[in-house]
Amino acid sequence: MAHLPSIALLVGAHKTASTHLQTTLLSVRERLAEEGVGVVGPREVREFLRPAMQPENRSLPEVVALARAALSQLCPGARHVVVMEENTLGVTTRNLLLGDGGLIYPFATRRLREALACFNGAEVRVGLAIRDPARFLPSCWSEHLLIAPWQPFRSYVAGIPPDLPRWLWLTNRMLQATDDLTIWTYEDYPAVLPQIIDWATGLKGFGATVTPYELEPRPGLSQRAAEIVHARMAEDPGRDHKMVLRRARRAAPIGPDNPRFAPWTPDELALFADSYAEDLLELATASPVRWLTPALR
Repeated sequence: MAHLPSIALLVGAHKTASTHLQTTLLSVRERLAEEGVGVVGPREVREFLRPAMQPENRSLPEVVALARAALSQLCPGARHVVVMEENTLGVTTRNLLLGDGGLIYPFATRRLREALACFNGAEVRVGLAIRDPARFLPSCWSEHLLIAPWQPFRSYVAGIPPDLPRWLWLTNRMLQATDDLTIWTYEDYPAVLPQIIDWATGLKGFGATVTPYELEPRPGLSQRAAEIVHARMAEDPGRDHKMVLRRARRAAPIGPDNPRFAPWTPDELALFADSYAEDLLELATASPVRWLTPALR
């Protein structure tokens, strides 16, 4: 591949239907290849592209060469490539998800700059999904428990006032690394999926021909299950919390008698709602990001 193709880089966020979007695009990979569009899923990113996107001490020529070699192997001859990795901006462990003052993905600017640098010479468009923080944070905590040591929910979000996790601040920091940022909300995702696919692939009208992949969502925690986990771990912090989590999910699955984990007080929920509404208004009217909404179809 003499020249890098154009790139659509889907960076997450976590718990915003990113896995469903990735799986849907991978399900039509062969059709897209016929149109000259390559698709690189997160597993392939982590196997082939991570050394370029997270360069550590590698020089710019080294990371560009690594990216070119990976794309040549994964998507030979493609004129455009969709790269999907929800861990680009950070992961769901507390220190990489939440920073001082409520920053979401506190190292996003540096991590995005590093990821974009490896595609030096290519046109890169960045896509980001956002979600109501009142739901985003508990979902990230649930995900965090699958990969990290036990941490109670209130410890996980300690020091993060409900009116401060601001997506506007994240997008402003991302705009320090890219001037081409497109966003949509998790709440709008089913309605805007065809738009997202068109944007990601560069193929106008293609999204309307794609059947969304039927993917069973990872089960969240019910309120009762979360109470069981917190109680068991308070009794014995040395327990295998992942086993406790699995047992609690089986004992109290989400359903009519077991509503979803709802950790916030009414006052906290009101603050979350107000700050999210302000973010959506600012992003739609005053920010240079591109905005995908059902009204634009």
